[in-house]
Amino acid sequence: MNNTAVAFLWHFHQPIYSKPEDCTLPLPWVRLHCLKDYLDMLKHVQKFPGIEVTFNFSPSLLLQINDYKNDRCTDEQFLLFKKRAEELTIEEKKNILRDFFLANWEQMIEVNNRYFSLLLKRGKNIVEDELISIAQTFTVDEFRDLQIWANLVWIDPLFRSEIEDLYKKGKNFTEGDKERVIQVEKKLITSVIGEYKKAFESGQIEISTSPLYHPVLPLLINNNLARISNPNCVIPFDFNFPDDAKEQISRAIQVFEDFFGRKPKGLWPPEGGVCEELIPLLSELGIKWVATDEEILSRSLQQSFRRDEYGIPNRPELLYKPWKFGDIKIVFRDRVLSDSIRFRYSDRDQIEAAEDLTARVVRIKNSLPNFDRFIIPIILDGENGWESYVNDGTEFLDALYANLLKEKITTTTISRFIEEGEVKNELFSLFPGSWAGANFNIWIGHKEDQDAWLIVKTIREKLVRKNITDKEIWERFYVLEGSDWYWWFGGELYSPVAEIFDELFRMNALWIYKKIDEEPPPELFTPIKKPAEALTIQPDDKMTPEIDGIVTHFYEWHHAGRIDVRRIGGTMHRFAGLFSSIYCGFDDENLYIRFDVETQHAAEYEYKIKFYKPTKVEFILGKNQGIRYRIDKIGEAAIPLSMFLSKSGSTTEFMLSAHKRDIEIDRTPLLKFMIDLKEVKLYNWSA
Repeated sequence: MNNTAVAFLWHFHQPIYSKPEDCTLPLPWVRLHCLKDYLDMLKHVQKFPGIEVTFNFSPSLLLQINDYKNDRCTDEQFLLFKKRAEELTIEEKKNILRDFFLANWEQMIEVNNRYFSLLLKRGKNIVEDELISIAQTFTVDEFRDLQIWANLVWIDPLFRSEIEDLYKKGKNFTEGDKERVIQVEKKLITSVIGEYKKAFESGQIEISTSPLYHPVLPLLINNNLARISNPNCVIPFDFNFPDDAKEQISRAIQVFEDFFGRKPKGLWPPEGGVCEELIPLLSELGIKWVATDEEILSRSLQQSFRRDEYGIPNRPELLYKPWKFGDIKIVFRDRVLSDSIRFRYSDRDQIEAAEDLTARVVRIKNSLPNFDRFIIPIILDGENGWESYVNDGTEFLDALYANLLKEKITTTTISRFIEEGEVKNELFSLFPGSWAGANFNIWIGHKEDQDAWLIVKTIREKLVRKNITDKEIWERFYVLEGSDWYWWFGGELYSPVAEIFDELFRMNALWIYKKIDEEPPPELFTPIKKPAEALTIQPDDKMTPEIDGIVTHFYEWHHAGRIDVRRIGGTMHRFAGLFSSIYCGFDDENLYIRFDVETQHAAEYEYKIKFYKPTKVEFILGKNQGIRYRIDKIGEAAIPLSMFLSKSGSTTEFMLSAHKRDIEIDRTPLLKFMIDLKEVKLYNWSA
């Protein structure tokens, strides 16, 4: 019988949201995750004394939790929540309607009748210009209910006992009810760090750290490492500052010691980013172990880990061992198990999902050689995935931990496993990469990423040239090295909050220029992040599809513009999920719209197309004469240009929405496609 242990590492991180010299954060995620995720993740473990896990806290998160605890910061949404509903200005009402539905609609809003009715009244997706007029249709009581529900849903089910009556009450809340919610929030936020410190001291959990402001360390050490993991990545400048990597790690260790009374043994490098040059820095600073993705081990050994039909890799004895490179021990996360929790299991019955994961672990254990020690690392984001689960994943986590104990599967902290046995497997090379495709593309591969990095490099060179020693200035500089900015730059992802990240990045940079009395470059006054329409592929030629509800042939929509609407949601905002891709094309007579949907029952819905440009007009497919429309495998519509197109302008802006029994089920974001009017001959034109 082998000795196999499962090592969970739940990673908690939020970037620095504060503006320079401003303690009001523009985004509420530190506060909201304190209510929903940090404490409850610990409490689930403590229900099962035989379970051991590792939690990783980024220092930037710890610092902000502490600021909330000590009333040194707040956030814009909390101020809107706290204000008496009858005193809200029209601008504040607009902001509430914009920001107070930023939650998972299916699991957090639609299951609460009052909250869902307020979402439907606002509209599932709207143009911001409409919000003021919409706000005027809401009563004071409706705004108060919205203020309170937008907070109630973020309080984990484990911590609702004091205000359980409010969930039952559902509507017609009072300002006194609001004050009760505020007190529960304060209690939860105040408890987080202290509760983790006590659990750490008990030995049931380990706490590890990440560098101070969550930078991708290899990109600080030498950005050309990105070209090793992806030879097609072209970077037109060097960024080689290993001292910055060392400073970010050293400062993280100090923050950790300040909060927990001892130094950390382990470190989760942000985004799982590792390279050979990082290892001596970690060793020098006293770190004992790091973790990263299995693909890094695969590339380092030049050994693929192919799974069989039961999920067992072909060389399990290699993957499920800790390795050493120099003095540092490294564990490699099982990508399939980790990603199953993060992305797959939320849509399944939670008990069945827990049983499936347990069965996979048992099969892996049984596939490993006898008389040896193995570790199965399950490492993932511990905060952002749970809103996709029923009841914040409560049933899943409890069933998972119970099943592991029932099956006599050992769980362990990473340090305990490493310290209890010799690590014999040695790596002689360590492939530079991250958890995302074993490369750094997301953080440096796009022109927007590189534009931002060049801003950071220029600032650093100025700080050194001017011999700047002011700690506050350098602090803001290190914030600019964090990974989160570059996560949102580039074309891979889009979210409504990406614009806020862009603005915060530039505000930090501008503040530094002001402090060192230098003229800021003009690019700091223009957004780095291209708007959502930049993700749209525009039509490149005329086309005339068959309106039959199926893809008649491969090239039928080849010349159309298209956009994957799923890419412009993101973890902080969720559309209902009916629409997946939208296509738009044209010929001399018609505008053609195709929509792909995520259901086999698409024909059961009524579809509306609302144009904002060049003419504001709405069509209901199947009810407007002159519009041809068919839905089968896909939806296809032909709209005569003469019905909506003006003689000037070349931008077509519209939204597509789906309705059932007069209830809006889903709506796309505002979509923008270019039509070259010079190439279009308008028939039956009426001025």
